[in-house]
Amino acid sequence: MSKLRTSTKPADQLSSQEILETLLVEAGAAGTLPTNEKKLLRFLGLQQLSFDFMNEVNWVSENGEIPGELRAALHMEERVVATQSGLGEKRTRFSIFHEIAHCVLPEHLDRMFIDTDQTLNWWTKARMEREANRFAADLLFQGNLFAEHALSLPTSLTSVLGLAPKFGASYEAGLRRYTELHVEPCALIVYERMPKSEDGYLEEDDYRVQYTITSPSFRRAYFSAVQLNGGKIKVSEIVGSQSVWSLSSVVERELTMEGEGHPAWRFETEIFTNSYKLFQFLRRPIPAQGAQKRSQ
Repeated sequence: MSKLRTSTKPADQLSSQEILETLLVEAGAAGTLPTNEKKLLRFLGLQQLSFDFMNEVNWVSENGEIPGELRAALHMEERVVATQSGLGEKRTRFSIFHEIAHCVLPEHLDRMFIDTDQTLNWWTKARMEREANRFAADLLFQGNLFAEHALSLPTSLTSVLGLAPKFGASYEAGLRRYTELHVEPCALIVYERMPKSEDGYLEEDDYRVQYTITSPSFRRAYFSAVQLNGGKIKVSEIVGSQSVWSLSSVVERELTMEGEGHPAWRFETEIFTNSYKLFQFLRRPIPAQGAQKRSQ
């Protein structure tokens, strides 16, 4: 990282936070929203190109084959960040930030990185890919800037719906970031529509919990994850009789959580959909009586 001129430390001794802050400042991208990927690329001497990987590129093959879910690649010798043509704007930007992470993080010394839907997934098991995803998210949200903006707003899902677009982030990415860094107790349950069975039969409104995000203070006071009894739930059990399929609609519901070894917890929640996932934001505990029930 010799291009980070203002740092007084050797490149291999910089923390990822120091690299992030210095990169944003020296590239002229700090404090300007959304984070300008072109400034970062230009500062690092990288060129970004879009390709149909299956038909137009031959340097991204693994053992002579191109991964079917290839979304982005970094070629250090050519100084090229390549992204799959046809990706949406937000996915393209995050993919660029992910490849920039491979370029600047000290341990990421391979001459080329090939990234698929799996490696770009937030829940990847590969350590370097997790590091690249975290750094990409930090570039997207400019370190603590997103959290600082959030502190001036009510603790509410609605606050994220207004804030995430300013950072060029998806609602899901914004909700995840908002919850995991919030100073107050809050949690996010993300539901995904269940895939159809082999015989093709599945009621359209069957959902399951994909993941749970909790703020540090929420984990200490309550729980860190949610499981459904039976593994699935009807959308009507989550949102009631109200429709939540409009992107501008936020449904308010109460939720009671049950688990072993403690009294039931009851929360005020807000529910939102991006049309293929449901997001339930737990924002405030209330005295436990009745309401929806989930198992911790």
